[in-house]
Amino acid sequence: MNNENVIAPSRKPRHFRWALWWGLGIIVTSLAALVVYAIINPSAIEGMNAPLMKAVYSMISRFGIWPVIIYMGLVGPVLEELSFRLWGNGKNWTGVVSVILMALWCLTIGWWFSLLALCVGIAILMALKEDRYKRLFVLMLFSSVLFAVAHMGNYDGNWFVVWIGVIHKLGFGLLASYLVVNHNILWSMGLHVINNSIVTLPLVLTIGQSSTVETIYNDNFCLEVRPVLVHNDSISEDKSFFADADTNYFFGNTSSFAGQAWIYEAWQKGIDPDGDSVNIVTDNAYPNCSFKLVYKTQPYDHHGLIVAMEKAGMIKIDTIYNETDKKTVLDIKSTYDPFQISKR
Repeated sequence: MNNENVIAPSRKPRHFRWALWWGLGIIVTSLAALVVYAIINPSAIEGMNAPLMKAVYSMISRFGIWPVIIYMGLVGPVLEELSFRLWGNGKNWTGVVSVILMALWCLTIGWWFSLLALCVGIAILMALKEDRYKRLFVLMLFSSVLFAVAHMGNYDGNWFVVWIGVIHKLGFGLLASYLVVNHNILWSMGLHVINNSIVTLPLVLTIGQSSTVETIYNDNFCLEVRPVLVHNDSISEDKSFFADADTNYFFGNTSSFAGQAWIYEAWQKGIDPDGDSVNIVTDNAYPNCSFKLVYKTQPYDHHGLIVAMEKAGMIKIDTIYNETDKKTVLDIKSTYDPFQISKR
């Protein structure tokens, strides 16, 4: 057989290779910048994903954890890829559908931004109707920018942190667009599912921790503390808390819960918390909790409750003082009967 007559198989040309490397570069650079910034100024990135997580926790409280995980890890990425990358096959009708869907996603920013995205997208399709390559090039940039800006509402904090998040999404959009144009939309869907699944895993671990109930109990009271994700409107702060009920329910952080007990402790000692401006200096170990407190004896042992919470590591208290003259009015360093702590 004459090898000279064998025609070597042709390789499909790869378009927009720059998008692959620029996308990866932007992702790596933005993540590195965020890590460095977190080391230099760790408090600045606290609550970075607060708006997103608040929405996620609200959905969890309504629909349950597994439907939300399935949506975040699978359904959401598929829908986003269909919206932002459906144009990737180069057909006119998929471009029109993709522009409309992208405009709908942009409603998260505002109706004006959604209308602007729709007008610009249609203008691109009309102006480049006969030039497939240029149309793909412009739609790649256009969709990547929209994808990044549409996710701006996920972040909170200073502008540096917000824009780092947006730039990261821009890099992801370029990388996903490269996969769509050179392979098909299933590739970008797979990338998106993997990315969201990695983000969802810590959420699953967080949810698992929320099932732990920490209990402090003795002969005088029983306190159940459960970390929670979403504020339950049916469990709210009550000004009569600790005043005249054997059983109390409370939602808030451990500091505010302890502060309620100290108010009544002050009253028992003849101190007016309002008139004397009594402050409690605490460190919150559990930012969001639901509390169930059952007093077994009267008078209610507010002082013992606070001491028990500190010994359990729920709060840290340095002193209770009068704000005017910094005079210590309550002392928690006194001894207290042994208590038991359990987790279940």
